Amino acid sequence: MSIDIVRLEVEDILKDYSEIEPEVAKALDHSSGEWTPLQVIQGAITDPALMHIWYVYDDGERVATGSTRIVQYNNFVAIHIITLGGKTNDKLIEWTEEFTEMIKEYTQIDCVEFTGRRGLVRPLERAGWKERYVTMRKSLKEDFTV
Repeated sequence: MSIDIVRLEVEDILKDYSEIEPEVAKALDHSSGEWTPLQVIQGAITDPALMHIWYVYDDGERVATGSTRIVQYNNFVAIHIITLGGKTNDKLIEWTEEFTEMIKEYTQIDCVEFTGRRGLVRPLERAGWKERYVTMRKSLKEDFTV
């Protein structure tokens, strides 16, 4: 089994817009209205250093689409998972572990975080995530606690 997570370039987002938009919209159905699909996708196109669209592949098959943004807090930097939709089932922990390892390469980012459904809390806690308010965070650095 091979999990690959690929960040889309602006050209790919434009090319795949009709596939990306409904997947982001479906994931946002579980949010509290912080974003619209257009805002997420537009952000990834106009400010790709800040916002991103990702594809998740499992053994070469695209199984999910995610979106993230960089959040600069006063005392640390996080990459926030805005949406993750697709065939999430039992692969969520594996995907987050793969994503976390990949993001560790970016030394300026201190943690990965997401705000999501309560049903995701228990499985992610088993993978080292911590519930903070309604946001789950996972540190990327040994000396950084979140």
